[in-house]
Amino acid sequence: MTPDRPHRKRSKPMDGLPVFRSMKMTRPPPIGGPVKPTPPYAKRDRFFGPASLKKPAFIGSNPSDEIDKDSFFKPEPKDDEIKISGAEVDERLPRSNWLLDDKVLRPVPTYYPLEKSSRFVTGASAKAIASKISECCRIMSVQAEYNHDAGTAALKTIEHVEIHIALWRGSGPKYPECVIVEAQRRRGDAVLYHKYCRSILDAADGDFDVEEFHASEEREKEHCKIAEKMLANQKHLKKPAKLGNKTIQPDHENSLLALEIAASLLKKDRMDARQLGMESLCLLTDPARTGIDTALIASRVVLTGSAQDESCDDDEFVPEELGIREAILSLVQFGRLAEDGGYMDELESDDEDAAHRHPEEQEHNNLLHNLALAVLANALDVLENHGSKIAAASGGGTSSASVADAFLSESKEISSRDLLSTLLSALGSAGSKPHDACLSARCLGSLCEASKDARRRSKEMNAKNVVATALDVGKRTHVKLETETEKVLTTLEKVDDEQE
Repeated sequence: MTPDRPHRKRSKPMDGLPVFRSMKMTRPPPIGGPVKPTPPYAKRDRFFGPASLKKPAFIGSNPSDEIDKDSFFKPEPKDDEIKISGAEVDERLPRSNWLLDDKVLRPVPTYYPLEKSSRFVTGASAKAIASKISECCRIMSVQAEYNHDAGTAALKTIEHVEIHIALWRGSGPKYPECVIVEAQRRRGDAVLYHKYCRSILDAADGDFDVEEFHASEEREKEHCKIAEKMLANQKHLKKPAKLGNKTIQPDHENSLLALEIAASLLKKDRMDARQLGMESLCLLTDPARTGIDTALIASRVVLTGSAQDESCDDDEFVPEELGIREAILSLVQFGRLAEDGGYMDELESDDEDAAHRHPEEQEHNNLLHNLALAVLANALDVLENHGSKIAAASGGGTSSASVADAFLSESKEISSRDLLSTLLSALGSAGSKPHDACLSARCLGSLCEASKDARRRSKEMNAKNVVATALDVGKRTHVKLETETEKVLTTLEKVDDEQE
């Protein structure tokens, strides 16, 4: 109290009104002496009160539990660095790529929110569950990178859906003696994620039916064929558009417009625009998605570089200089696009900045490379099944062999690289990129089926050994890769039959 300020009398509280006062509560010293400082995650389990009032602990509620973020985000160990202690091979289980020991499972950390897409499995060991998940991923052709020490797996489907699988050890009175299988969507379509997630969790529980999975795929193909027939029937009901003395089908005009939009997206400098353009081309070249008429036009643009139909006169509706074929070849041969969306020169692709590219940019280029392989595989599949129509429209001949030979020669002139050698190189990296290898096998099989020259040159490049190695990888990890490589080997055997 300062002497220059008069003393104020404390006002008395009025009757009937509450009085609020602040006070500081200090924690009494512990009986056993000072306690060492505990991590922040461990302080949440302290309870001051009678032991009888303390709530029972749940899964992983250990005062010393901490969320180990490094175990989730550390890089996957290499094959030569993996050391499994006590993990013996059980002959009763299918051959597994996920060698997991029950001792490496960790309890769920306290306050760790489990995903709703989790399954609590009882009566099975972690090794058996991991083996079933590994076999399910092989059947569904899902690329998997397993962390044997942390009990986690990073999955990537052929539709670019990324899934994280984690196995936890259940403890506590609520889930005693169980293994918790948790699935998280990291990237990709949510609908496709739930489709794959349901199969993976069913496999962990032992309820995955392989025959039903294959039957569902066959039913989906039948539905696509029925939809294609319905589109063909509706085509006759549409009235053609007229411009002067010319008659233009509405589907033909819409297809050319869609191709022009996709080409304009590829020429932009934004990542999302280029990805959207490549995804559009994947749909346009797939007969099951857009119909055979649109797929023929799009495949002709990819293989010949022009949408001009020599069998009819429709110059007003054909866009000039689409650049789609050049963009596809640049992504397949060099793995990236130029700044203007065109093809990349060999000198530009081997510059010093390629090794120091940003990881996000490199990941985006890998995605575009995979989409370009899918577009090329769809176009070559249309050529294999409807080669005479494409040859007649392009004016280069009457068979698919002429279109395939012209495409191989022109692709070498554009990119200065042999396309067959590039496809075989992608097959050689089947262990690290099985999805790219599967699409490359589709492209190689269609080219060898259509062209005798392609089969002869493939044999000179020792293609049989490369394809056989990819076949071994497919048998262990990827069913679709196994199927496509078997087709390529069957096609390559025709070379020996022709020579005999």
